[in-house]
Amino acid sequence: MPEEKECTRLQAFLEQQGLRVAFFATRDLNFYNITASHEYEQERVKVLCALLREDVDVVLTTPDAALGYTVSRRRLEENTLKLDGESIVEIGDLAARLSAAGYARVDLVEGAGQFAVRGGIVDVYAPHLRALTADNRMVTAALPIRIELFGDEVDRMGIFDVESQRIHTVVTGCEIPPAREVLLDDASRATLREAVAEQLKRAEDVDAKETLRAELASLDGEGDVRFADKYLTLIDPSKECLLSYFSPRSLVFLRGTNAIYDRLRASLWHRDQSIEELIGAGTIAGKYTEYGKGEGALSAFLSDAVTVHVDSIAEGLSGKRLSGLYSFRTRHTPAYGDRFQLLEEDLANYRDTKWRVIVAAENETSARNVAGLLREHQYRVKLQENDDALPENGEILVEWREPCRGFELPTARVAVLSLCTDQRSGSLAAAGRLHRAKKKKDAKTAILSYADLEPGDLVVHEAHGIGRYVGLETLTIDGVTRDYVSIQYAGSDQLFLPCDRLDAVSKYIGAHADDGLVKLSRFGGGEWKKAKARAKAAVKDMAKDLIRLYAERERRAGYAFPPDDDYQRDFEVAFEYEETDGQIAAAEEIKQDMMATTPMDRLLCGDVGFGKTEVALRAAYKAVLAGKQVAILVPTTILAMQHFRTIQSRMRAFAVRADMISRFRSPKEQKQSL
Repeated sequence: MPEEKECTRLQAFLEQQGLRVAFFATRDLNFYNITASHEYEQERVKVLCALLREDVDVVLTTPDAALGYTVSRRRLEENTLKLDGESIVEIGDLAARLSAAGYARVDLVEGAGQFAVRGGIVDVYAPHLRALTADNRMVTAALPIRIELFGDEVDRMGIFDVESQRIHTVVTGCEIPPAREVLLDDASRATLREAVAEQLKRAEDVDAKETLRAELASLDGEGDVRFADKYLTLIDPSKECLLSYFSPRSLVFLRGTNAIYDRLRASLWHRDQSIEELIGAGTIAGKYTEYGKGEGALSAFLSDAVTVHVDSIAEGLSGKRLSGLYSFRTRHTPAYGDRFQLLEEDLANYRDTKWRVIVAAENETSARNVAGLLREHQYRVKLQENDDALPENGEILVEWREPCRGFELPTARVAVLSLCTDQRSGSLAAAGRLHRAKKKKDAKTAILSYADLEPGDLVVHEAHGIGRYVGLETLTIDGVTRDYVSIQYAGSDQLFLPCDRLDAVSKYIGAHADDGLVKLSRFGGGEWKKAKARAKAAVKDMAKDLIRLYAERERRAGYAFPPDDDYQRDFEVAFEYEETDGQIAAAEEIKQDMMATTPMDRLLCGDVGFGKTEVALRAAYKAVLAGKQVAILVPTTILAMQHFRTIQSRMRAFAVRADMISRFRSPKEQKQSL
């Protein structure tokens, strides 16, 4: 999928349908010797483990995440620690294996990815523990486990509480997967040290030498090698990615083919920029700077897989051999909420035309109340049953489920109506009428409604720059408890902003706002100040250019089209639908611009299906009546064909000749048209 937000939404929906769903997220590689969070790594390893064990039905991801190099299948299996009551393991060897698996050794385990050794006891906080309990239950979660050894034999194992440090669940067997994707054993450390030392010999820049010496110092110790991502392929030369975990004939769905390839190209460009910076700084040799597969690898994988392209229009599929092309016509229906009269009117229409209708309520109580109301209005109603059978023609099935979007399938004559007050959430009726339950707004609700933010969204702080909104946290500082907005910056930097200072934050809407490829600002650095200064200077230059442009527009004379006549009015009256107020206003404003003596400069905006084409055609017909020719430019050949058919249908009765130029036409036909 092209966006991570779409992945998380679809994950929630598919899980409601009973599927085991995992989301393989993208992670930012850490090329610098600084502390960074490993949360995304641990989540990704969790998905890879589930794939190896076949514990997952669906994996959702973005193209850059799917093609970025990760831990190989072999290394993942080799570094997964498996223990039971019969295991023989020496405590020093166990500690060494945990370190090689990416766990950090600490005095007391407090968080995921840590382990501690005290005498004959080893505590491990596994980001993705799989354990069999004494009562034969399988537990799979991020949990701390205690391994008690008697000599080199496992005496007892159990899941414990990090606060009390007491075991509360005894386990008889467990699997502890790695805590990192980039795994460093002693041999890898030695190889990495040679590469860094060699680069230090060649380095000429003073800053580069200082950076490389610091990297060597960290390799000489036993601690975490924080810049290991930079030498990813040197440490693990297998060059495997998420796609390597799937068999060649796997079933793959691409939702938005063009958007997926656009995101991939953007991410590759962004990665190339980072690589150029590293090589230019002299801190790494170019032969080590390969961090993922390219567009060709994705195309090759899809050609071997059973691939389904899910697109609203068939674009981006030229040159592909398709085994079938299927179209599904759907229409959105409104979210009815407490508008029972509107619901009843629509249901009457569905009943008269013999549609099968499903009314989705939020819970069983609401569903029963709604069913009772509909029966009072003489509808044939049945409540949700265990089977998935559709209602009969003219019948209404009332069921309860998570809030969903309503839709119609005209061909099948099936309608799903949502009783939410909007398309995402809401509550249903009680005691004889539909109403929305009022809920007390907490601080988090206020923040989300203020900026329409969701965790993971990019935000801009006026003083600190671009960060990622994490969520709301309640903290007690100096005895005062307050709600804070948590914002993640580059590296491990995090800002906690009091809610009363929220006016300093706004949602990021710039380039790559939707594809996750924006580089986060470094907290406390001077980059953001420089960026703001450059932006201010650019805005001033742009303002000067705009002033000159509009002064020139006002000075120059444009073509003044004549006022509307009977032909124009006949054309507009022939429109087979009822115009919206917005359409009428936009069309009149555009025609007024056309009749002015200055050049027109107007942008018409509107969502899909809101009637922009009709407004444009009215302006085009006005130009034709004045003896002008009109060119309409569209971004794809499919849209060209669709608009061509619309224009032919709309203008056939008004003696307007239309033609089309696209790659679907031969050179001879294009020449004739021109």
